[in-house]
Amino acid sequence: MKKLLLFFTVLLFLLVASSQTKVDSLLHLCENAGEKLKPGLYLQLSFYSRDDTAKSNSFTRMAYHLALKNEQIYELGKAFYYFGETCYYSRDFAGAVPHYELAIPYFEQLKDSFLLTNCYSSIGLCYHNLFQGEKAIAQFIKGLKLCENDKEFTAELFSDIAMAHATMNHLREANNYFRKALAINTSIRDSVSMAVNYNGIGDNYTTLNQPDSAIINFFKAYHLFKKLNQPGYQAIALANIATIYPNYPDSLNKAIDYFNRAWIIFKEMGWNHYEAEIRQGIGTVLCKQGKYREALAAFNESLRLTDQFNRGFSLKKTNYKGLSELYEKMGDYKTALKYHILFTRFSDSLDQKEKYEQIVTLEKQYETEKNENEIIRLQAKQELTDIQLQNNNQLKQLGFLTATLLLVFIFFVLIKYIEKIKSNKLLEVKNQKIEQSEQKLRVLNAEKNRFFSIIAHDLKNPFHTVMGYSYLLSNADESFTEVERRRFALDIHHSTNHIFRLLQNLLDWSGSQTGRLKYTPVEIEFSRILENSVSVLHALADKKKIQLHQNFSIGLRIYADPLMIETVLRNLINNAIKFTPENGSVEIRAEQTGNEVIIVVTDTGIGISAEDIQNLFRIDSKVRRKGTNDEDGSGLGLILCREFVEKNNGTIRAESTPGGGSSFSFTIPAKTAV
Repeated sequence: MKKLLLFFTVLLFLLVASSQTKVDSLLHLCENAGEKLKPGLYLQLSFYSRDDTAKSNSFTRMAYHLALKNEQIYELGKAFYYFGETCYYSRDFAGAVPHYELAIPYFEQLKDSFLLTNCYSSIGLCYHNLFQGEKAIAQFIKGLKLCENDKEFTAELFSDIAMAHATMNHLREANNYFRKALAINTSIRDSVSMAVNYNGIGDNYTTLNQPDSAIINFFKAYHLFKKLNQPGYQAIALANIATIYPNYPDSLNKAIDYFNRAWIIFKEMGWNHYEAEIRQGIGTVLCKQGKYREALAAFNESLRLTDQFNRGFSLKKTNYKGLSELYEKMGDYKTALKYHILFTRFSDSLDQKEKYEQIVTLEKQYETEKNENEIIRLQAKQELTDIQLQNNNQLKQLGFLTATLLLVFIFFVLIKYIEKIKSNKLLEVKNQKIEQSEQKLRVLNAEKNRFFSIIAHDLKNPFHTVMGYSYLLSNADESFTEVERRRFALDIHHSTNHIFRLLQNLLDWSGSQTGRLKYTPVEIEFSRILENSVSVLHALADKKKIQLHQNFSIGLRIYADPLMIETVLRNLINNAIKFTPENGSVEIRAEQTGNEVIIVVTDTGIGISAEDIQNLFRIDSKVRRKGTNDEDGSGLGLILCREFVEKNNGTIRAESTPGGGSSFSFTIPAKTAV
């Protein structure tokens, strides 16, 4: 159970509670603070947010960036120190060390011995928790050099050195330093630290197999912690007392009771990592009581928790020793030998002895380094060692850099290869799109050429008529009779009407192709659209004595663009009138089928051949015919009809027989889709 003491400094720091009220107050101050004041406020926020690692690091990071921007040395050093503190509280001891080391140059620049001592002490505690005692003591001694006039800090560092010695089983030196710390703490009346010192001394007496002395010191520690209302420390003292009672055969049940009392407090405080030590201690007592199966379960659980919480090799060694003794008592000598071998492997080695001798030398150097010449000699020796280490590190760094560059190069080549594959695929897709665009452009170009051909041909004749008759009327007006002038004027009127209709269809078709003609559907009665379409065609029908019949249900509604459908109906009815002889008839019929309305324009005209029907709606193959009264036609009207019907989500078709009339039908939606 002596390893319970290894984390007592963690408990000291955890006593600093985070106050939500304080955090809220600091956040409010940050809102109105100047840029140079904010780093200090952010560092305070980091301190009060240590229970949330991510939040604490976030505040520290904001402080660091502002301090770096404004060249604030003190805040930069504190930022690195707080990064280390956050790692320490999250038990990432290896990650904390580099952050503390980065803070040291800033505090050296400020010549702040207090902050430097804190850094060395914190680094030492990290090494201590990583079970690297010699490194821990080296850092604690660096701190002692800076705080010789600070009794409280000196006592704390003496205690830290004592713990490190105890970790390495240097019990004489450990007790020596604990007593030094106890003397100082007694003089300054620091009861908490006194209790910790008693606890440490009791732990050492336990290892020295002096149970009477051990239990006396543990009880002294326990009563002080209880008086000071320090539950975490009380639990440690209770657990350590429990380790002593197995030395008294009549106190085994009392030992288990003390272990359980300690575990209740640990669990309430959330310090679950101590369960490994509790289970190991209970296993030892159960083994003494002859409860072998329960003892075996306790030892195995302790080993599992040791690995889970990274409690270190010393506790593993103790468990292996306990398992070896347990299996020996159970008569399973083969398994007992297995665990004895594991215990031996974890025992102190010759290498540990050499490390101990190095530490003793270092401590003697500290005690005698007041001689200035000796200090200079030691510094020179240290500088030489640093240079050698630096050379070794440079070789390692060079090898690492070479390997890194090689990996980066391979990664870069791989990325470029992948990018090339992607680029080739993208280029292939773009080439396909370009090819499709070229094909579409060729079709559009052909339509454009055909379109210009239609315009040139269809405008030529009516313009010739207008130009010819207007020329005659303007130059030889008196030579013509009134009847001839009226005929000329009528021909000019017919030609200009033809030109107007051609230009109207042309503008509508052009707007459709370029997207300027917007599709704006509404729900509207069919009768209104038909009335607008027929109203301009009554005169043409009356002139040829053609009857216009309408056949549809009152209230029939469609969902379409009114102007487009009017244009379709006007063109279809106009063509029906144009190609129907005098005294004929044209019927406009509409009926709803499901969600569609079918509109049919039927005439009793001259009809269309099967070959011409196939080309009616194509701009690249225009059908040109004269009306029954020799009326001109451009063919653009039907092309425009197809465009507008398709924009309204419909279809158009024609049926006809030569001499038997024609029927043009198209569909459009009946109502708004729900």
